[in-house]
Amino acid sequence: RQREGHCRVPHNHREQGFRLGRWVGTQRTTQDKLSPDRRERLDALGFVWDVLTAQWEEGVGSLERYRQDKGDCLVSWTYRDPVSDCPLGQWVSTQRGTKDTMPPDRRQRLDALGFVWDVLTAQWEEGYRFLEIFRQREGHCRVPHNHREQGFWLGRWVSKQRKTKGTMSPERRARLDALGFIWKIP
Repeated sequence: RQREGHCRVPHNHREQGFRLGRWVGTQRTTQDKLSPDRRERLDALGFVWDVLTAQWEEGVGSLERYRQDKGDCLVSWTYRDPVSDCPLGQWVSTQRGTKDTMPPDRRQRLDALGFVWDVLTAQWEEGYRFLEIFRQREGHCRVPHNHREQGFWLGRWVSKQRKTKGTMSPERRARLDALGFIWKIP
């Protein structure tokens, strides 16, 4: 514990020849049979009784730090939390994949953080929001191809909407039409 700062020990870990990882696993599986004194001593060390819950809590903590720093929960796949070294991008992806089987309390905690369950929809909504800003300021939707709106590549987003018009949902097309979106460049 002193060297690493926590009590999560890999299963095959040996400490000076002692199979510490296996011993830790045994403590977890026999925790109901341990004397109160032994449980208290392990608790005092910060012993992790439920590894999966501890990992989930670590992920949430990393996501909270990310949101505080970046202002959103759109974590790239390769991002690692510099504080905990948690592979946060992968953790976020796993949460999206388990959305339907996740315990409701966990889902509520993620929702409270502004967790993005559907990245593609979130990205489309972000582009639409910037197009609204552009239209309000300029009075039209003729966005130059290389135009950036507050750092967002709005011109490229607009071009993509034109290219995907045929496969776009009627709801999205209607929303763009309502803004006066220009489908064909003269």
